[in-house]
Amino acid sequence: MPRAFLACLSLWVACQSPTPSPKARPVLVPSAPVDARPDGQFALAVDPFAFDPDLFSRMAPPLPGDWLSVHPEPGQTFFQYVMAVPVRRISARGTVVIQPVGPFGARESALLDRLVEMTAAFFQIPVRLAPPLALPSKGMRTLDDAPFAVQYRTGVIEREVLLPRLPADALCYLGVTMADLYPGPSWNYVFGEASYRDRVGIFSLARYSARFWGQAETAKSERRLLLRAFKVLAHEAGHMLSMLHCTAYKCLMNGSNSLAELDREPEWLCPVCLKKLQWNVGLDVRAHYQQQRALFERAGLKDSAAWADRRLAQLGIR
Repeated sequence: MPRAFLACLSLWVACQSPTPSPKARPVLVPSAPVDARPDGQFALAVDPFAFDPDLFSRMAPPLPGDWLSVHPEPGQTFFQYVMAVPVRRISARGTVVIQPVGPFGARESALLDRLVEMTAAFFQIPVRLAPPLALPSKGMRTLDDAPFAVQYRTGVIEREVLLPRLPADALCYLGVTMADLYPGPSWNYVFGEASYRDRVGIFSLARYSARFWGQAETAKSERRLLLRAFKVLAHEAGHMLSMLHCTAYKCLMNGSNSLAELDREPEWLCPVCLKKLQWNVGLDVRAHYQQQRALFERAGLKDSAAWADRRLAQLGIR
């Protein structure tokens, strides 16, 4: 099985000529005020029941080849997260900026629009889609026996393309590409990487599509592509907020070593990681679930919408 991971290191890109760009536009969502109290906490009332551990599933022992079987990790408690002085949302730096890198067709551009909406609902902060940048020639490698003959090195993209262009208002600057990625010579590929401190990252949609595996695209495969892309985008953005992999619960912040493992993992945060996000950005937990539920339903993600329904019912919201 090819090795792959969803996080770590710091990442970066150099450009060629840019492809035609969609207009950059913010998507604004209701959010709590930032820097509302001297201790850095947000003045946002949250039902403690939202973080009740009994409402979430504990993580099962990893299967052979799963992330934790290959990369043993200790996890991160809420207290450890706060004491680590994580990257945080502040008044001047409160936008998630999604940066297309490389060419996107009409279908992929529509996917980006949906990802913008879903990211805004998830984080409850403004999200902006930036005009695209070109893939770099530096760090490019050619493989003779791979589904994608050409791959691009994540570190080059982050250091030389994204980091020099980090917008002043960006809490997270997340590159997304349809090209295949690799992090170093010893790796076959990688889904994505993000920096825990520099607020930049890059992830690829290439291996999530049926076309990559020589299969025809269907409505079902496109829904699966959307869900996979959203999970990895939100996961990588979590790393950019200094959140480590979750090892205690079934959680969006679980590490992933394969597509099969990614598909088994949920599109929601466990109570510990949810509390980290709420503390960091002033998350409105109820709106977080309500808006996601509406978007899941609209996208035909029935299982995801049903889970959100159950979660809202647990919080006394219909």
